[in-house]
Amino acid sequence: MKKIVVGIGNPNFTDDGVGLKIIEYLDGVVDTVSLLNISFQIIDSILGYDKAVIVDGVKSGAEPGSILEFNTDYWGNIYASGTHNLSVFEILRIGYSLFPDEMPKEIKIIGIEVENVETLSRQLTPKVESAIPEAVAKIKEYLGIN
Repeated sequence: MKKIVVGIGNPNFTDDGVGLKIIEYLDGVVDTVSLLNISFQIIDSILGYDKAVIVDGVKSGAEPGSILEFNTDYWGNIYASGTHNLSVFEILRIGYSLFPDEMPKEIKIIGIEVENVETLSRQLTPKVESAIPEAVAKIKEYLGIN
């Protein structure tokens, strides 16, 4: 079974880089891809895989550092952390419409609630940084990897 984790974010805007930081822990354990924003590159990155995880910072109103999990049957109003323009849910919907046989049968979206995405910094806020080990563990469990 082919598995991939796609991390999304801008490492230069504080918590917006959390998706990229998380995949650093998974590189070499599972296929990974880093993307600077939500775009149609997501579709290109996951085509041909059986199982995929997409991880990004989100703004939902939850406590910073909270880990939110979504499946592709959820098409709600959770927005990327601030520097992205398109909804990941809409991109995936388009992918399934265009490439129904090539898209992963299972996709999990992991969102880490951000606190600050406006400050120019490569350092995550403490609450978001502390969420990384749990997020990595959840991803490994979902993908069935050690």
